[in-house]
Amino acid sequence: MKRTLTCLMMASGIIALNGCSSVQPLNFYQLPQQPRLAAAVAAEAPVIVVEPVMVANYLNTNALILQTSQVQLVKTNQQQWAEALDQQLTRLLQQQLAAALPAYRVTDRAPQGPQQRLLVQVEQFHGTEQGMVLISGRFSVVNGEQTLQQRFALELAQPEAGYPSMVATLGAGWQQVVNDISQLFKPDVLKIKDGS
Repeated sequence: MKRTLTCLMMASGIIALNGCSSVQPLNFYQLPQQPRLAAAVAAEAPVIVVEPVMVANYLNTNALILQTSQVQLVKTNQQQWAEALDQQLTRLLQQQLAAALPAYRVTDRAPQGPQQRLLVQVEQFHGTEQGMVLISGRFSVVNGEQTLQQRFALELAQPEAGYPSMVATLGAGWQQVVNDISQLFKPDVLKIKDGS
């Protein structure tokens, strides 16, 4: 009886260990990073203060989000952001704006003197089971007493299936949003700088 009990305990221990070995590993992702270019900007250059990007509450998680129907969003268990999404979006926004607008000083700290503030809110930033990514939200450019607000919405197809492709496509979409925002600061598009 004692020997049978010992054999049963050993067998259950082996089964438990085999069960543990089939645990799915966590996969961590970050949005594609831009090479950092240190360009000298004149001290008198116009200033754009980039406020931290705000994300919708359901995006404020380490999990990647997958839309499985018109009304259902799922937090993935094994697919995680390596860094908080809002921090990644803020950093990329600053880097990409600085690269697109070399005549401006793009910063996250408000200096003394005239400045323009950029506020971005992200409402959608996820993939779908059909292989699409959805990015939407709004941004505001505040220049003294004037405020310009615009919405953005993108629906992009992933070039291939899988989470790495989803993250890469989200990164490409975010780059497109930043490019669209940067156009507003170019004098031949819209005179935000002088308030006209």
